[in-house]
Amino acid sequence: MIDGTTSGGADLVEIRAGVYHDSVSLMRVSQALAARPGVAVALVAMATELNLGLARDLRFDVPACTPADLLVAIRADSAAELRGAAEELERQFAALSQGSGTAGRGGLGGPAAAPRTTRAAARLAPEAVVLVSVPGEYAFAEAMDAVEAGLPVMIFSDNVPVEQEAALKRRAEQTGSLVMGPDCGTAVIGGVGLGFANVLRPGPVGVVAASGTGAQQVTSLLDLAGVGVSHVLGVGGRDLSAEIGGLSTLRALRALDEDPGTELIVLVSKPPAPEVAAAVREAARACRTPVVTALLGPGQDDLTVTAEKVLGALGRPVPQWPSWPADPVGEAPHGPSGEAIGDATADPVGGGARLRGLYSGGTLCAEAAMIVPGGEFTDFGEDEYTRGRAHPMIDPSLRLEALNGCDAPVILLDVVLGLGADPDPAARLAPAVRAAVARGSAVVVALVGTEADPQGLERQAAALREAGAAVFVSNAAAARHAASLAGGSAAAASPARPALAAMAGPGAGGGPVREGSGLLPPGEPKVISVGAAVLAEALDQQAVDRVGVDWRPPLPGSAEALARVLADPRRERANRIAVGRMTSARPMLVGVRRARDVLDLPPGTFFHAGPPITWERASGPMRGALIGAMLYEGLAADAREAEEKLATGSGVTLDPCHHHRTVGPMAGVVSPSMWMFEVFDAEHGGTAYCSLNEGLGKVLRYGAYGAEVIERLRWMGDVLGPVLRAALAAAGPIDLRSLIAQALQMGDELHNRNRAATSLFARELAPAIVEASPGHAAEVLRFINGNDHFFLNAGMAAAKVSADAARGVPGSSMVVCMARNGTDFGIQVSGLGDRWFTGPAGVPDGLYLGAYGPDDANPDIGDSTITETAGLGGFAMAAAPAIVRFVGGDVPDAIAATTSMYEITLAEHPAYQIPGLGFRGTPAGIDVTLVARTGLLPVVNTGIAGKVAGTGQVGAGLVSPPAEVFTAALNALAMDRPA
Repeated sequence: MIDGTTSGGADLVEIRAGVYHDSVSLMRVSQALAARPGVAVALVAMATELNLGLARDLRFDVPACTPADLLVAIRADSAAELRGAAEELERQFAALSQGSGTAGRGGLGGPAAAPRTTRAAARLAPEAVVLVSVPGEYAFAEAMDAVEAGLPVMIFSDNVPVEQEAALKRRAEQTGSLVMGPDCGTAVIGGVGLGFANVLRPGPVGVVAASGTGAQQVTSLLDLAGVGVSHVLGVGGRDLSAEIGGLSTLRALRALDEDPGTELIVLVSKPPAPEVAAAVREAARACRTPVVTALLGPGQDDLTVTAEKVLGALGRPVPQWPSWPADPVGEAPHGPSGEAIGDATADPVGGGARLRGLYSGGTLCAEAAMIVPGGEFTDFGEDEYTRGRAHPMIDPSLRLEALNGCDAPVILLDVVLGLGADPDPAARLAPAVRAAVARGSAVVVALVGTEADPQGLERQAAALREAGAAVFVSNAAAARHAASLAGGSAAAASPARPALAAMAGPGAGGGPVREGSGLLPPGEPKVISVGAAVLAEALDQQAVDRVGVDWRPPLPGSAEALARVLADPRRERANRIAVGRMTSARPMLVGVRRARDVLDLPPGTFFHAGPPITWERASGPMRGALIGAMLYEGLAADAREAEEKLATGSGVTLDPCHHHRTVGPMAGVVSPSMWMFEVFDAEHGGTAYCSLNEGLGKVLRYGAYGAEVIERLRWMGDVLGPVLRAALAAAGPIDLRSLIAQALQMGDELHNRNRAATSLFARELAPAIVEASPGHAAEVLRFINGNDHFFLNAGMAAAKVSADAARGVPGSSMVVCMARNGTDFGIQVSGLGDRWFTGPAGVPDGLYLGAYGPDDANPDIGDSTITETAGLGGFAMAAAPAIVRFVGGDVPDAIAATTSMYEITLAEHPAYQIPGLGFRGTPAGIDVTLVARTGLLPVVNTGIAGKVAGTGQVGAGLVSPPAEVFTAALNALAMDRPA
């Protein structure tokens, strides 16, 4: 935070890292602050380049930040007024958080935390309609979630690339979804208004609209005439382009044709591609339900004529459409559409006078431009005006700026009412309208809405009329009136045509009773809302059953790669295969063998934990463990000689355990003479290995290499390994999948807590140990009993063989390895072979032993994160509430850690279940796309090694991988996608 005083007063500049709110919510906060006495400037916005530039233009000194951060910049006349604004800011943010349930990036949330993706929300509402209103560059991921789940999705977001729209709509054809949008401004499904929908009475008319405001114009006029709608299905303004080919329009026509509540279909569109228009007309003719078309273009019906034709087809009279004259004296005259009504007696403003159209609705703007070909029109809803800011129906500032600077003799505006739109647009427009009239301009307004809209049609009309505007409910009538005032000519209204432009065979709508397509809900739907709070509030105003998504922007640098990977046609099936292989693996402990007998491990070669590393970059614990292994193997007489050989590489080779079907805890050093657990996957045939657990205290895995460490290793080689080999040979294989499942239900999570698993393991082998080696049975059982972590190593091998079963699936974005070497944290991904993606290992945050503290801790180290990779460890903390006493936190934290991991995983493990979550399977199968989308990083609970070689364990805690490893893997997947 920067507090200071300037010649202009007192400034506050603050960056809130990782805090996200949508642009409309932040605009409201800014407006609330700016309205306070003494506040000169208030800018509360995400720290995008656009907003940073605005802050610098306002002479704020902005510190370093990223687009994922929140920028606060306030300037007040005095320090006291600045403090008051800061207090108001906190109240505003508290209200936002309370309403959305959001939290800053990196928080684990809670057991009842809102879902972070549409994918997660769809689990809670599997038959919902999805409303996506996030910034366009991020909309594809949320929409694809809906499409993959087979749910109807309305994409309110604009600035979505056309190739992404095409990919969504092609995929929807396969999954049975309906994609409405992108840039779909309005829809009504089962009586629920989405986006900028007007409040409409229920009725028999179904609408398919490649135009938001076009649909609003037609349906509002029908509502004024007493006719309601069954559904309004927006499909996005580009759907009838050659690139998209009318995919959603054709699908929506089929859905309404099969809908039993729809008696007549209206098709509204901006000018379509000719070949697409022909295909759509052919589809309309094939419908059993009558279809009225309004494909705007030269010589075609305007929207008002279309509404009148619908009324005629239904046998309803066409009313005189209301209008309100600019002169506030007297009653407003009325007339049929197409007449120059309103202030009909006004003189034209001079021949050839210029007319300026300032519109917020694209179709209304296009319609007016066709009626008044000589005017100059701007659609402020176009992508170029909404990039980085809210739609003009919510934030009219750009249009107001243009209106205030407009000196045209005639100004034509639209004002579109409805849910989610400006709650009182007339109040914002009236001063600018008065000023324009005072400058000598005539102002004409096309007012689109219904009396039931939150803004109230009559109230808005009265306020605009009082300000000096002539107001019409028909945009076509408004345009013709404006043309008459400008002294120009308007395109004539379309001649009378048949009421039905396309009709199903004889009987128009006859035939068997329709049962519905299943695409549209039979009643009021539940809605999953993702994005703008103002649209979620509109749903709440309708008392709609809603699931809100606590959406955040994805990890920096991942948006483009995300879209490419999510569009990969291989991904969904590939991930099902990968996670299915991992969760169906049946790890069996089949032997205990010397490393040199089963691994490619000649003298002088050492395996280590984590991704590849050299001696020069190795941490203290890694160096200490390698020195100890040199001494154990007799390759050096003392530690000094061992270190010299390791430093020069003389006769020494280092390689990751993971390159050899092996894992090792902490430093993870494996040498030829060590004994290994051998685990076989009875389902897929793979094998994995892990060294035997040394116990507690000064041990090699934590970097200790003193005489007692070497002595223990020799005892393990001479006694423990042979005894376990003989006992296992006598007892037969141990089903580790079953043992782990039991241990989870007894309070273990299988990374930092293995007490139950160790007990079950000892019980399984104890009789065979006694029978096979009576002379050593007592010391072996005493050793196992004295080490609650003894099972960890067998569990790691079980996790390794399970994860390895999922390797090598082309197109899969599932993580199959997470590992640390004390310097780097690395991951591997199923679809990317053996490539490592690495970043700096972090220091765990937790509890420390004795006098140790964070300054004594080494960065994260070990292959034991293979447990989290397979759905155990930190991912299963809810099964082991006692673990929080060891790693810090409390029971709700353990539950929150696990529940948050469901957001970034592909499946729930069918065998590994958590009693405290109703026997829900542990979250399994980390997906790099979900990590990038949510910003939630895998939770790892781990021991903490001392950074000085030989120190041993200094504590235990929680740690997460560096975010950049997932971004790097995601970008590699994007490059790997087939052309």
